[in-house]
Amino acid sequence: LRDFFQTFREFGRLSVYAFASSDEDTRHSERWARRLQVQDLGAKLAAAWSWLSPRLAQLGEQRVEALLAQEPALAEFAFYLRDAVRHGAHLLPEGEERVLAELSPVGRAPYNLYQVLTHAEFPFPEIELPDGQKVRVDQTAYTRLREHRDRSVREKATRSFFSTYQQFARTLACALDAHVRHQATEARLRRFASSLEAALFPNAIPEAVYHRLLREAENLLPLLHRLFALRRKALGISPLAFFDLYVPWGEDSFGEVTLERARELLVESLSPLGEEYSQVLQEGLGGGWMDPYPRPGKRSGAYCTGEAYDVHPYVLLNFHGSLDSVATMAHEWGHAVHSALANRYQPYPTAEYPIFLAEIASTLNETLLFHHLLRGPLDKGQELFVLSYLLEHIRGTFFRQANFADFELAVYQKVENGEALTGENLTALYGEKQSRWLGHGKEVTVDREFAVEWAYIPHFYYGFYVYQYATSIAASTFFARQILAGEPGARERYLNLLKAGGSAYP
Repeated sequence: LRDFFQTFREFGRLSVYAFASSDEDTRHSERWARRLQVQDLGAKLAAAWSWLSPRLAQLGEQRVEALLAQEPALAEFAFYLRDAVRHGAHLLPEGEERVLAELSPVGRAPYNLYQVLTHAEFPFPEIELPDGQKVRVDQTAYTRLREHRDRSVREKATRSFFSTYQQFARTLACALDAHVRHQATEARLRRFASSLEAALFPNAIPEAVYHRLLREAENLLPLLHRLFALRRKALGISPLAFFDLYVPWGEDSFGEVTLERARELLVESLSPLGEEYSQVLQEGLGGGWMDPYPRPGKRSGAYCTGEAYDVHPYVLLNFHGSLDSVATMAHEWGHAVHSALANRYQPYPTAEYPIFLAEIASTLNETLLFHHLLRGPLDKGQELFVLSYLLEHIRGTFFRQANFADFELAVYQKVENGEALTGENLTALYGEKQSRWLGHGKEVTVDREFAVEWAYIPHFYYGFYVYQYATSIAASTFFARQILAGEPGARERYLNLLKAGGSAYP
């Protein structure tokens, strides 16, 4: 067991280096080749160790418990051993497990295709802004321009951006079809009733949680549509269009936020989490843990990885000075401090936490940031501006992700029912879901051309990931209310959750 975990502990550092350096410039062929080499090495290591899980599962619960009672040195492996037994019914014979492990790079090929195509090869168009400046509307520019005060700029940017995805919808549908088909096939081989059951099983999440989330979110759609009505009145636009859903209400009198000011805001807003949290945060912010600025070829969006257990977490951003960028920074540093605390307090076998918990740490930070900003001092325009961001945070993290989860479940069901995924049927399905969730024809009018948004979402290659954003913001809001109210023990309970890493099921 020690050799097994030491192998993957060292591999984690290689993996982070290869993937992070590739993401710095997706056009760099040598870095991409190294990334693929590391993926291949990971598959070979998994294949070499593929005999372990079936043999542990064969021990059975009683034998494992007896061994744990007899041998104190096994204590740090207790969760892993019990989990291996739980997985027993879904493991294949050793030889077949090895075959699946060696084929794992093939399973990652659809996402690799998506990454290279959309970040290194997409011919994103340029648009001209009212001041004469020309801007290439790639992923980073789109997230900035969709908040532009000039409605014509928002419309032009949004139509230009999604027209590129529309050009490649068939190719991206092939990639997504291959990914979903791979996941569904492995779920069937492992004797799961569905891909959803297979995806939720590792963290012992009942399928009822997923279905209840969708049901409760749909029950709250009148509240979402009321929010759109308020947005329509605040902006003086009727009806709202898809490209009106991100522009903040009120006037942006904050101006551009520098990275240094963003650092200060994070330290100030997260101070309710206590001295230890603040110490780790400040160490990371000043210690080179972050690649903050956008540049040509750099992976879009933002992420944090704490996979390299023996070194600090790594944060990738595309910071562009907006309040949204500051919120994204708070989000990713929630992951970074979570990883740092889990790695500090847990041995390697139980340090890695499930995504179901990860997004609690990230969304709580965003909530604390907005509450800190609302404490002012603010004039009425600034207060409305921040409130609009807070409401958009809730819409984007709860309702939007539930919408994605609804679509994703339907996509898997199509494949499990023997259907193929095409650009046309994915766009039609997404358009139907999008119209229902946004309330097309009520407060918002959604043009069909924006139904290709499914092709823009990388999380659909992560396998039933997005629903966890929605469940997590519900949990983090609960924690944030308790912490901000100064409820005795609330902060300690939350920090203990972070420090627990992956030592228990969610």
